Amino acid sequence: MGVMSASPRPADDRRFPDARSAELAELVEPAVNRLGLFLEELELRPAGHRTALRVVVDYAEGSEQVDLDTLAELSEEVSEILDGEAGATLKDVPEYDLEVSTPGATRPLTLPRHFRRNVGRLLEITTADGRQLVARLEGASEQSITVSEQKPAPKKGMPVKYKDPVELDLTSITTARVQVEFSHTEDD
Repeated sequence: MGVMSASPRPADDRRFPDARSAELAELVEPAVNRLGLFLEELELRPAGHRTALRVVVDYAEGSEQVDLDTLAELSEEVSEILDGEAGATLKDVPEYDLEVSTPGATRPLTLPRHFRRNVGRLLEITTADGRQLVARLEGASEQSITVSEQKPAPKKGMPVKYKDPVELDLTSITTARVQVEFSHTEDD
């Protein structure tokens, strides 16, 4: 018996949890890429009597957010693909709901590109040695990130101060997610 040839998809493809998702992703990805987006995840999952087809997209680089018009346009294109060439893949899924969205603000950051997309934001980080810190993400490379840890405020309402930037190896980070910040402005 010959050895099965490895799939051409990169190992990063935990993005698609099963063979059918990967098949649909292959059909949908060109439309995603045409709009300058990156396909983060594609998943078919039962939702009551129907099936939800989740398509999660984002920009691969930069900090710009995907706008609703772009999501609507993509949603339309994906619908056409699903009605057309993806029909065979979905033949035993009579009813499905298509959800096209961007990753939630609180999704875990796991890949170098996730960090690059969030430079400037405040992150909650847990390191492999169990340390937890809240830090401003100053920069990100393929191997590491540069962060300025927040100092505990001496008194409530005092301006937040940061320690000097330090570099953290991505392998030393157990979890990292964006901390949603609410900017409050002083009344004039």
